Amino acid sequence: MKISIFRAVLIGVLIGLLTIVAFRFVLILFIITAIFRLAGKGRGRHEHWQARKLAYVENVRNMNEDEFQNFKNNFGQGHGCHHRSC
Repeated sequence: MKISIFRAVLIGVLIGLLTIVAFRFVLILFIITAIFRLAGKGRGRHEHWQARKLAYVENVRNMNEDEFQNFKNNFGQGHGCHHRSC
């Protein structure tokens, strides 16, 4: 009889402890997620990159042969900045 009561109390304590620890863990995850979202690193913040990629592709498509050949020759040199100081 004492063992069954002790077992029930121990199971209750473990479930309570697990609930408290899990709640704190989930709370910490929510806080970290909120920080990253507010900093702009969350999902849904990269639509402007898609628009820039499409604009870049359209720019390349609209090039004539000489411009495209010049683009291919210069591709990979530098980082796309057309300043002399870079």
